Amino acid sequence: MNRSTTRFLSTLAVASSLLAAPVAFAQDRTLRDGVYTEAQAKAGETVYESTCKNCHDMKFYENTLRAWNSQPLLYLWETVMGTMPADNPGSMMFEEYTDVLAYILSQNGFPAGDAPLDHNQGMESISIVAP
Repeated sequence: MNRSTTRFLSTLAVASSLLAAPVAFAQDRTLRDGVYTEAQAKAGETVYESTCKNCHDMKFYENTLRAWNSQPLLYLWETVMGTMPADNPGSMMFEEYTDVLAYILSQNGFPAGDAPLDHNQGMESISIVAP
């Protein structure tokens, strides 16, 4: 390997680690920090009752949150959005998925806060903790 190739690969390795670092260390909040609003949870209740309740009771979500412990909330949101409802995955609006998630959090004892949960930003920095 010549010197310029070695230098390029070294630079690439350092850049890759710097880009990955924010993902690994960005989880500075947890579900206990009030990451959704009461209004979102209320809106999510309506969607849950009409779309989710037939297949999933709240015990299901408690176990799900335990299984996702220490993972970014964004990962769970993306998984739910990509797989639910089972008969038509991804068919709801992004806001509806976010509201349902807020309702699930409220029903599992996590407090509401002042700022809404936003599927466009911030979920990657919220760590899931078991109820």
